[in-house]
Parts: sequence; C-alpha cells; structure tokens
Amino acid sequence: MTGHVRALSTGQRAMWALHRIAPESATSNVVTAAIAAPPLDTGILRAAYGAVQRRHDLLRSTFHAADPGPVRRVAPSGPGAVEIRDLGAVDDTRLHALIREVGSAPLRLAEDGPARVVLLRRPHDCALVVVVHHIATDGLSQWVLWRDLSEAYQTIHSGGTVDWPPLPAFDDFVARERALLDGPRGAELRAHWERTAAGATAATLPTDRPRPARRSYRGAAVSRPVPDRLAERVRARAAAAGVTPFSVLLGVYEGLLYRYTGQAEFTVGCPVSLRRGRALREAVGLLVNMVVLRSSFTPATTFAEAFAAAQRQVTGGLANAAYPFALVQPPGPDREPLVRATFTMLARQPGDTLSDGDHGFAGHHMRRLAMPWDEGQFDIAATVREGLDRSLSVEFSYDTDLFDEATVSRLLGHFLGLLGAACAAPDRPVSRASMVDEAERRALLALGSAV
Repeated sequence: MTGHVRALSTGQRAMWALHRIAPESATSNVVTAAIAAPPLDTGILRAAYGAVQRRHDLLRSTFHAADPGPVRRVAPSGPGAVEIRDLGAVDDTRLHALIREVGSAPLRLAEDGPARVVLLRRPHDCALVVVVHHIATDGLSQWVLWRDLSEAYQTIHSGGTVDWPPLPAFDDFVARERALLDGPRGAELRAHWERTAAGATAATLPTDRPRPARRSYRGAAVSRPVPDRLAERVRARAAAAGVTPFSVLLGVYEGLLYRYTGQAEFTVGCPVSLRRGRALREAVGLLVNMVVLRSSFTPATTFAEAFAAAQRQVTGGLANAAYPFALVQPPGPDREPLVRATFTMLARQPGDTLSDGDHGFAGHHMRRLAMPWDEGQFDIAATVREGLDRSLSVEFSYDTDLFDEATVSRLLGHFLGLLGAACAAPDRPVSRASMVDEAERRALLALGSAV
C-alpha cells in the first residue's frame, strides 16, 4: 500500500464496518447518472475527472483494515479512470438496465477506491454513471462532484487549464470531530443521546416475511410525484401552523408509522448535514449524520400537534447533531437497531448540473435520471425531493428481505392520502383520518361485496 495514511471519521468507520459485514452488497452505493447528447468526448471526460480527483482527496483514496482501526491511503493524484463501454444502437430499456447494473456492482474499497465512473456510449448519445460509496460521499457531495466535473469539462474543452483553489482536506473534519468528542461538549452530547435512546423502540412496520437472522442488505425503491396542488397545500398548511414544510411532512410520516405499527412511542432516524462553515460546503465527503427523533401518539393526537411535535424533534436533533450516530447505535449484526425507518428531504441545488437543459458540459444536453440509493440499509427510508420548480416527489427505499414492492407502493400511497387529510383538516386526530384514495376505497368495497 502506498500514499499518505489518514484516519477515518466515526461515520466512515461505521460504513467500513458495514462494508466488512457485507462486502458484496451495493446498499452503500450512491448512484447518479445523466444522459448526454451528443456523446461526451472521452479524452476530455477523463482529464476532467482526473482534475476532480485531484481536488477531492477522498476520490483518490483506498480504504484498509489496520490496527487499531481502519485507515484510508491517499494517492498523490487521481488517474482519471473512466471506463468506456460502446453499446451500439441499444434501445432505452436496455440502456437503463445497463445503468442499473453499473450502479448495483459492489465497490472494492481496498483495491479500487470508493468511486466508479462509467460512460455507456450509443451512436447519438451516452449515459454517464457516477457511483461513489457512502464512505466517501453524501447527497450534497454528489451535486458538488457533478458541478466540478461539468466545470472541468467546460474549461478543458475551451482550451483552458483547471485551476481550483485548494480545499481543506477531509482529515481536517476528522480532527475537529475527534477534538469535539474528547472535550466537554462531547460529554454533553453523549449524555443527551443516552437520554434520548434510553428505553426507546424503533418504529417497526409489519413485514411480508419474517426478519432473517442475518440481513442481506438488498433493497429497492418506489417513488411517486406529489400532486402540485397538494404540494402547495403542504406549504400553506406549514405557514398557517408556524412550522416548516419539512415538519408537516415528517409529522405525517410519523403519523403513518403510528397507524401502521400501533406503537404509541417510537424512534425515526433523520439524516442531517454536518457542513458547518463555507469550506465544507465545497467538499466531497461523508458529511451527514443520523439524528434520532422520538415520537409519541395517542388516539387523540391531531395532525397539528404532530406537526408541532415534529418541529420540536428536529430542532432538538439539529442542536445536538454533531455527536455521531454510530456512537449512539454502534454497528453490529446482533444489536437491536435504534432506527428502522428514516425520513429526509432533499432540495435541488441552484445550478444543478443534473437538471434538464443545455449547460455545463460544453453545450451537451444533459438529462437527469432518477437513481435511488441507500436501498436496504433500513426497513424503510423515505426521501422527499424538491425541484427548483417547487415540485415534490416521494421515494420509499426498502429492504427486499422484508417487503414486497406492492406493499411499499401501498404504504407510499397511504402516506400521500394521509398528507392530503392532514392539510385539509389539521385538527382531526391522526387515528381517525382516512389513508385511502377513492380508487382504493372502491377496490376495498368491491372486495367486501364479493365475499
């Protein structure tokens, strides 16, 4: 092994432990992809990706077991490795299947590092697929990576030289985290999360199959757009209640879990950003942490009360978010998890180079592809995505060991139904609101009449 040795953050060590448990799993692959027309220039693309690797040291790292703990080794420069596959005139169905294959192949962290970039070429267009292991990235990092790749491609195409200012190395973040944990603030945060976790039970949905003794970390996802009128009602209801739209969505999600599980008290996980300060906003790295939210319901709890409770939970979680979730819930196959269901919301960043339009990649038309990720890490992981046009979509990723697609699709439909009920009548008890839409109601009535 060659290169400079760097320590891992607590979150990275947890990801390494998961990788060691299931090295052939792709559950930690973060996949982004776009269709480009006309096809990208392969020489420029390789040079551009090499520039991105030089800027972000995690992309030129490999990860290794060591004593007393895992380390990463940073190479002096990135090789700009982009795999080119010429497909010929395959149709869109075959192209999308090949994109999924690229995203679902496991990453060999010790041999090849945390990233894979593949260009799938057809005669008149191409698909650029970027796969990065979660040990080296998060949702915002993927946006940063594509932005930098686009800027480098444009610069090189125009005959210029990529000259970015230096970024603080990720190990600066690791050092600050270590100092926090070793100091008095770390002790305060540890005490807070110990109180939060004491006696807590994860929201546990009824499953289609018994929970296996050992997880395979295989997953899938279903998604639906939120009707535009409902999205506007969410924002209006949030404004009227004096809470954020996120709190409305989270409160309804927790209400959905209450209705499905019958648990009066339970925990939900909520990923939050650790990008404190301007420098880290430009970095590619694992800069998110899971905070544990404790929720409680009674038969009389109204949607308005659920919104307000969700806002309090998030505010408290953010104030204590610097303490790593891996220390609250140490990884291990035999531990009862503190979180089985998660909820997050992602906003499309201004200048997002994965949006539709001609931009960035020297005039190529780029079209984003919806690529779910983090499938199978939790029983259910709900993600609300917000577009620059204020549109909303909801994705439920799930563990395929536990659930069938039809079950999760119905769960997602019930979430949207409950969201509509919450916006229409916020003073109604969550326990008494209808979750089914008119089509499902008719189907249920027809089923009853056939008995």
